[in-house]
Amino acid sequence: MLHLDFVRQHADLVREALRKRGAEVPLEDVLALAEMRSGLIARRDALRAKARQEEEVLRETLATVSEEMRRRLSAPLQAIRNDVKGVEVEIAQIETDLHMLLLQFPNIPHASVPEGAGEQENVEVRSWGESVNFLHPPLPHWELGERLKIIDFERGTKIAGTRFSVMRGLGARLERALLNFMLDVHTTEHGYVEVLPPFLVKRSAMLGTGQLPKFEDDAYLCVQDDLFLNPTAEVPVTNLHRDEILEPGVLPIRYAAWTTAFRREAGSAGRDTRGLTRVHQFNKVELVQFVEPEQSYSALEQLVADVEDILQRLVLPYRVMLICAGDLGFSAAKSYDLEVWMPGQGRYVEVSSISNFETFQARRANIKYRPAAGAHAQYVHTLNGSGLAVGRTLAAVFENYQQADGTVVVPSALRPYMGVAVIGET
Repeated sequence: MLHLDFVRQHADLVREALRKRGAEVPLEDVLALAEMRSGLIARRDALRAKARQEEEVLRETLATVSEEMRRRLSAPLQAIRNDVKGVEVEIAQIETDLHMLLLQFPNIPHASVPEGAGEQENVEVRSWGESVNFLHPPLPHWELGERLKIIDFERGTKIAGTRFSVMRGLGARLERALLNFMLDVHTTEHGYVEVLPPFLVKRSAMLGTGQLPKFEDDAYLCVQDDLFLNPTAEVPVTNLHRDEILEPGVLPIRYAAWTTAFRREAGSAGRDTRGLTRVHQFNKVELVQFVEPEQSYSALEQLVADVEDILQRLVLPYRVMLICAGDLGFSAAKSYDLEVWMPGQGRYVEVSSISNFETFQARRANIKYRPAAGAHAQYVHTLNGSGLAVGRTLAAVFENYQQADGTVVVPSALRPYMGVAVIGET
């Protein structure tokens, strides 16, 4: 969340950032309300000063007169106090309005974020791996999964509707293997602490990370309890430290969490309707970091490297994309996407989005740290990234490791978790 003082003092910078993002938010309304608020605060302070003067004048007089005279002499002072209360009500209402308007403002893109209107203008930073030179036409993962009888889309639809599936047999084991493999690497080698948070989150948690109010239509809400099904582990894990001041020496904090994520995918009709790419329920390993501001951009690059390590161990060809301003997530100051090559579809598919939010989420969730004992508390910088989206990674394994006979070779990194080297062999 942007601070009101920042918006007022750097209105041109904010206006330019909104232009780069292609975002339509009520900046002029905020500036007008902020000006009105300043005028009311000045009026309130003047009334308070006048009340103090009246109190000084009346202090000795009121002690020597009758009750009736005391009431008569005190009437002007009481009128001033009533005016103060009325102005304070106006200020409180304007501050509520300003807060709701500022919640609509996206983060300011970092200076290194390229301009661009959409994903077509994202910039490839690097690529890794060579695509397989198949001697047969490679199949998409949904055909492979159905032929091997380890992904059942029909029964998933029967149970829950479209964009749900059932993993069965070695398909279910492969999903579990990927989860365990990712968590093991991130926790034993990359320095993350594993957490398993609730899968339901409060409205305040969704506000804290920026999912609300903008993306409420994309979330599943349990109306009776006003709880949301977790859309990404970023929400519960970031809010672990909501309304806290982290003491000196605690940072950096690194968490790795597996959760099932739930998204309505509102507005995505007709996009990636087949397979495991865009579904309503999926497993994901999420990496979340809390760091001092001076360290956040080096932490971002290291976070990208941590995720790349998983793809390299699985030997999946991928590319790293720097996200342009027009495609940048609402809360992010800078983001990279990792896109894996899907030979069965002839395209790259995102398997991880990795972002630095700077203080944007920390302000919304009120997460601070103390640089040293007795020092003034400051807002932390938060970062997160998928490490990885499991369903899409599974799909990439299927498409990149498929054989001409319809079987799928298990990547060597996963074989200790699977107990088999090939899926589909009899």
